Amino acid sequence: MDLEELREIMGRASKSAFRLETLPQYLVPQEEAAFTAWRAGESRPPRTPENSMWLARLRDYVAGGMRWYRVHILDYPLSDYSRFELGGYLENQAVGEEIHIADRAEHAELEPLREDFWLIDDEFAVRMVYDDEGHFLHPESIDDVVPYLTIRETALRCAEPLDEFIARRKPQLSTGA
Repeated sequence: MDLEELREIMGRASKSAFRLETLPQYLVPQEEAAFTAWRAGESRPPRTPENSMWLARLRDYVAGGMRWYRVHILDYPLSDYSRFELGGYLENQAVGEEIHIADRAEHAELEPLREDFWLIDDEFAVRMVYDDEGHFLHPESIDDVVPYLTIRETALRCAEPLDEFIARRKPQLSTGA
């Protein structure tokens, strides 16, 4: 499978798109400049549907009745990237994506969950393969979706909404503890 095939599957989605994220960082070219600036102490320029094609598309999917949601399982101490990414999640949430955060240390059943994937309409599962540093390598189609439905339910059961997570962890988010 390649990225174009993944885009086609996602383009045909009609009910839902779920993403599980498990890595401490995702080193993708489209975020490199913003992440570097953020690490240097600069404010993150706000993304809106007016200046981000992705947020405009996400807003339109949700407005059309699709459920977009994700769980990111975090490990501590939080990486710089994880703290940076939480700010980006707020922008996704503002256009209708449901963002959930889970603390691996608080839930033993999350320990083995180390694979990133998409579930599309509960019918298609696609594993997202990264190298050890968080560079995306390729998507892989998964034949048996059932185990991934179970993993999703476990992750959701252990997660809390983004706003609650941020409110509960605010001091740790600023210090990296």
